[in-house]
Parts: sequence; structure tokens; C-alpha cells
Amino acid sequence: MIRLFVSCCALLAVGCSGPYSGGPVSANEPPRPVAVEVQTAKLENVPEVITATGELLAEESAAISAKVAGRVQALRVDLGSVVREGEVLAELEKDDYALQVLQSEALVEQMRARLGIASAVHDDVVPEQTATVRQTAANLSDARLLFDNTSKLYKEGVVSKLDYDRAQVNLQAAEARYQASLEEVAGMRAQLSERRARLALARQQLSDCTIRAPFSGAVTRRIASLGEYLAVNAPVVTLVRQHPLRLRLEVPERLAVRVRLGQRIDVRLEGPGTVSGGRVVRLSPAIRAENRSLTIEGEIPNQSGLLRPGSFVEGSITVDERAKGILVPADALTSFAGIERVFVVTGNVLDERVVKSGRRLPGERVEILSGLEAGDRVVRKANDRMAKGQRVTAQGT
Repeated sequence: MIRLFVSCCALLAVGCSGPYSGGPVSANEPPRPVAVEVQTAKLENVPEVITATGELLAEESAAISAKVAGRVQALRVDLGSVVREGEVLAELEKDDYALQVLQSEALVEQMRARLGIASAVHDDVVPEQTATVRQTAANLSDARLLFDNTSKLYKEGVVSKLDYDRAQVNLQAAEARYQASLEEVAGMRAQLSERRARLALARQQLSDCTIRAPFSGAVTRRIASLGEYLAVNAPVVTLVRQHPLRLRLEVPERLAVRVRLGQRIDVRLEGPGTVSGGRVVRLSPAIRAENRSLTIEGEIPNQSGLLRPGSFVEGSITVDERAKGILVPADALTSFAGIERVFVVTGNVLDERVVKSGRRLPGERVEILSGLEAGDRVVRKANDRMAKGQRVTAQGT
């Protein structure tokens, strides 16, 4: 029994720790500092913008129609085809219109022959130079000469009053025939002008059998089909101008006063995040009563064709290019229950700041609207294990 008691006491002495045990007391040791990476928040150039959602519209959009009736002989484009101004879109059968041109040319030549016009360079005539007028002018001269002679002889008593009267009547008839010839030539000149106009119209109709693009753009719809007979003004394709595009935005009334012509607009598409820049080119003269907003329009270059009319985009209007703001790395921001926070290092201790963030900028940076000052050392790669008052070792700038 004595031996068993001594053994138990020895075991208890070995298993217990106390001021005499000689071992470290771990509960009283301070926690080791945690190494963190920091970056100093800086006041940088952050242009002030107004953001609104809008729609891209085509600068020009038209249903290209046939000016003349005819059967579609060829279609040169289809959905998505990109064309330049003047490029052929479709062709109608031309045989009937070519025959009309030949008929009109023959009628013009017929009238030119009646007027005695031989040269096609000078397609006009002086009435006094035509054969009809020259003949009546000669008859008039002869009648006037005969009347003058008869008048002298009548005064001398050589001829009778009857011969004098006949000579006078012949002169009046010659004058009337001369005037009639002038009027006839004037009428033929008018007919020639009319036939020339009909010839020009026939040639224009023949040319209109070839349907061309009135402006550079892309085909959004092909309406006509090969072999289809089209009436006058029947649509063939729908064409839109792709460059530039028109951006239409609705800016709230309280912000509209800051929008000016010529200000920069950046548009962002959903999905891949394509960004393009343009300028404000038009402002509505009135505020829309139903939503208290101002309609503005911007012109957006689109040489690449990546932007499409009809797309909904987010537009950012730069109203102050020289504005300043505080920027921090995006990985310094944490959020819980809708509240955003960042950790800053003061001395060697973590401090927590509630902040309000703004825009996310290129380079994985976030604009801080409130809760942070320039010069604060912000902790990057913040996580849930960090807490206010925690001792840290800061690394970085």
C-alpha cells in the first residue's frame, strides 16, 4: 500500500504544471502579428460622369424600294450584307424599258429631222433658219415687192384699183403665212423638248431597273425574292447606316443642367462589356413631363460594326474631366449585409472603416465616395478572419 501511494504521488507531480514546473505559460503570451499587404489611398483624377440607360439607333434607316415596276432578275445582297453607297442591291428585267428608250430616241430624231437639225451637238434651231420659214419669208418678200410696184403704178394711173387691191391682199396673205410658219416651228420646237423629256424619262426608268444603295450601311432585312414581280414603290431590302450610330439617353431633370453639347459619352454594352466613346450632339429643348427627364442624343463612331442599332446600352456622360476622387484596389473592399467596409492600418493595428463605393475603373480600382481619406493605408486582399484591433505587420506602400 505504501509503495502504491508513493507511485501515485510521483505520477501526479509529473503530470501537473505550476510555478514550479519550469514549463512556459501559453495562455499569457500575446498573439503574433499578422503580415498584411497595404496600399496608400490616393487622390487621383476621376472625371465626374452622369450615367443613364439608353438605346442605340441607326443614323439612317430606310426601306429601299423599286422606282419602276418589273420582275426581279438578280439580288446582290442578303441579310447582314455590308454595302457602300452606290453599290448594286438588286436588278429588274430591262428589256421593256430598253425598247421604250429606242422608241423615244426615234421620235426625237423624227422631230429633229423636221426642224432640219443635223448636228447632235447643237440640238436647237433658230426659226428663221428653217426651210419652212425661209420659204414663207421668200414669198413674203415677193408679195411685198409686187405690192410696192403695183402701188406706184396705181398712183401713176397705170393699173386699176382692182390690181392694187389684189396686190395688197396677196401681201397680207404672205404675212399671215410667214407668221404661221414661225408659230409652226415654235410648236415643233416645243414638241422636240417634250420628246427629249420623254427620252430622258425612259432612260431614267431604264437606269432605275438597277436598284442601288443610297448610303453605306448594312442590310437588316431582305424583302423581295428572285423572280418576283414588283410594283412601283415595292420594298426590296431594309438598309441601316452603321457608322456613326445615334445614342438616345434620358437624363433626370436634376442632372440635366450639367449636360452640354460636345461632352464625351462612353457607352457600355451588356455581355462582353464593349466600350465606345462619342460626343453629345443634340439636346431636347424641353423636359419630358411624364418622367421629368431630358432627352439627349450622342453620336457614336462604329467603324468596326461591333455596335448594333436597337441595342440597350449604359451611357456615361463626362460632365467634369478635372474632378478628383479617392481610389483603392478592388480587393480591399468587403461587403456584408449591404454594408461595405475596408481595413486600414494605423500604427501596427487594424482599424475598420465603413465606406460608400462609386464606380469601378480600369485596373481593378474602385472609387470611394465617403468613409476614407487620402493617405490612409488600406489593406489589400481583406478577408473574414481580420478584425478591428488586430496587430499586423504592414508590407507595401
